[in-house]
Amino acid sequence: MIIAIDGPAGSGKTTIGRMVAEALHFALVDTGLFYRAVTVEARRRGIAPDDVAGLSRLVGALRIEVNTSPSADQLALLSIDGRDVSRQAHDPAIAADLSRIAQLPEIRRLLVEPQRQSAQGNAVVLGRDIGTVIFPDADVKFFFTAPAAERIARRRRELDRARGSATPDALMEQEIDARDRADQERDVAPLRPAPDAIIVATEGKSVHQVFDEVMARLPKH
Repeated sequence: MIIAIDGPAGSGKTTIGRMVAEALHFALVDTGLFYRAVTVEARRRGIAPDDVAGLSRLVGALRIEVNTSPSADQLALLSIDGRDVSRQAHDPAIAADLSRIAQLPEIRRLLVEPQRQSAQGNAVVLGRDIGTVIFPDADVKFFFTAPAAERIARRRRELDRARGSATPDALMEQEIDARDRADQERDVAPLRPAPDAIIVATEGKSVHQVFDEVMARLPKH
């Protein structure tokens, strides 16, 4: 079974997706990590975010590994050619490059198959185009929504826990704004709910309320 959860940055996809995957003993696949991996490596190698040819060659040569265990908090979440790049991949400073790279049609097309291959068997798959592009035939599709102010606050708490230090407000707002614009304005696979997606408004709800809402909408076996 494939459970797709789409939505903008900070809408609660990762937190709820992890809880659902743990409850069902499914794999957890965050497809956004593929774009983060490409961005981190491009910055390391000095490849510009608008160098389509260079980025395409890079994607073809990279071995991107995403840890799909929903309870693997202490393990490497993302590695490139065996190097753990989890911390760099979640640095808000890469937001501008990440947004530009994620808009490139060529890069999105090249990453479709690796994303699909990472979700073998039963999986909760998180992203922005899972229900529309990556797994259009997913068994269940959810689309999370929340206003920007709440998403910024959530993302800041998430990063502060991961980094062990406070993230500047301006940097956090810049990241969310850049990613929102990139998601909505790109020509290929823009952020939008699939026609058959279940819309879940997370504003003002606790994590457990959203989790219960999602679990209640899953097929009963």
